[in-house]
Amino acid sequence: MSKNEAVVEGLWYGEDVIAGMDVSMLEAMEISGKRIADRAQSLIPIGPGDPMHLRDTVRVKKGRKDKKAVFVIAGNRLKGVYWHFMQEYGTYFKSAKPFMRPAVDQNFNATKAEAARAGKREVNKARRASTKTRKFLSKFTLG
Repeated sequence: MSKNEAVVEGLWYGEDVIAGMDVSMLEAMEISGKRIADRAQSLIPIGPGDPMHLRDTVRVKKGRKDKKAVFVIAGNRLKGVYWHFMQEYGTYFKSAKPFMRPAVDQNFNATKAEAARAGKREVNKARRASTKTRKFLSKFTLG
C-alpha cells in the first residue's frame, strides 16, 4: 500500500499552476501597463502648439472580450483627442514626436522580468502546496 501512496504523493498537477498563472500574469501585465502609461505621459511634449490634454488621455485598459489582455491607450474621441497618432508618427507638416513606442522600449526588460517573476511565483506556490501535501500524506503511510 505504501508504494501506491508514494506514486500518488509524487504527482504534481499543472492545471493548478496554469489556473493561477492567468491571474498572476494579468496582474503583472497591469503593473507593467501602468509603468508604460506613466512613462508615455512623461514623454508627451508640452510647449507652444502641443496641447497638454493628450497627457490626460493615456490610460491602461483591459480587453473587452478576452479579459486576459491589457492595453495602453492614448486619445479619446469623446473628449476630442483623436490626433494622438499624428503626435506619435508625424504628418506632412509636423515632424513626429513619439511617446508611446519609446515608453514601451524603455520598459521592455522590466515587463519581461515582471512576467517571469509572476510565473515563478505561481510555480513556487504550487511546489510549496505539493510539498505540504506530501508531508501531510507521509504521516498516513504504512510501513
